[in-house]
Amino acid sequence: MKSLFSILFLLPLWCFGQDTTLTEAVDTTIYSFADAAPRFPSPCERYDTTDAAKAACAQQFLLDYIYKRALYPPEAQEQNISGTAVIAFIVEPNGMINRPEILRDPGGGIGMSALRSVVGMGRELLWRPAMKDSMPVRFRYILPIRFRLEEPKPYVVIGADTVYTDLTKQATFIGNDGNLADYFNETITYPDIQQDSCATGQIDMQLFVHPSGLVTVNDIIDYNDLGVAFTGKAIDAATASFNQWIPAEYQGRKVISAQDVTFNFVPTDPGCAYVVEDYNEALQLMQDAQLMLTDSTALSAALGKMDDAIERFPRDGRFRILRGQVRLDNQMLPGACEDLSLARSVSLVDWYDSLLPLICRVSEEQEEE
Repeated sequence: MKSLFSILFLLPLWCFGQDTTLTEAVDTTIYSFADAAPRFPSPCERYDTTDAAKAACAQQFLLDYIYKRALYPPEAQEQNISGTAVIAFIVEPNGMINRPEILRDPGGGIGMSALRSVVGMGRELLWRPAMKDSMPVRFRYILPIRFRLEEPKPYVVIGADTVYTDLTKQATFIGNDGNLADYFNETITYPDIQQDSCATGQIDMQLFVHPSGLVTVNDIIDYNDLGVAFTGKAIDAATASFNQWIPAEYQGRKVISAQDVTFNFVPTDPGCAYVVEDYNEALQLMQDAQLMLTDSTALSAALGKMDDAIERFPRDGRFRILRGQVRLDNQMLPGACEDLSLARSVSLVDWYDSLLPLICRVSEEQEEE
């Protein structure tokens, strides 16, 4: 006991003897006012202007970021609830966001939606911290987020095109006796490449049918990473339907409308017959699994069929998205992260971009536990 007391007694003297440098006190004060308030990260920082001008510019980028992520809750829409949610959070000296909280909640899930958008921002971005006496300091930031119900517009603006979604008359395909699927099946051809690769898969495409009869391509999803030769064939077939449409109308006026079409590529080389057969079986497995999911007790069996299909075609983006969504819905986050990340890399779909960082981070934390 005497020996232990001696060690404890001498330890502070030993530490003191090793370092005579005075430690500067860390300012842990949370400020509401500072020489320069914290700013959302944006291109505004590159401008040669005042802090006030940069703050005003950064605020626009902040609101744009938040409003893209703060979804209007269905409950609030159904109850016709609108208003301003107010979220407070601490911007730390290192730019991280800490302790987000709801200060005002109009109800209907609006407050939680606003809070989730701020929590997600904290996981994705580092702010420029507040500055006081030329030093970064902690700062309590107050962010009002307005939710307002508006009458939905009959159109959306995509690039330079105004595309109508509320139509009084749908666009009508008049070629090939009005059978669009058969028309594309007859028009599409396998690329002039060696078929020994047995490349098989699907390309989804969104077309714009213009009042003039012009057909343009807005979006392409290559679920199987077939490549440029295949997407080129799909584009050629789609745009060749020019002047074979009666354009859509809105209140008696011809307008641009969107049409979703699918192109399937199947090799005709006899040596690829086994791949085609295997792919058709995998498609059937996925379809069977989706039907089974209507029964909550069949989840395990449905995932088993999906696993079988994906084992055969592990880089099929559609398969990965379908299984990833099922896993996400059932809180199987490590598997959802794997599936949706791979689908993103193969098919270049951005549907889950705002969720993936959160899904994958939580899944990593779960695995560590």
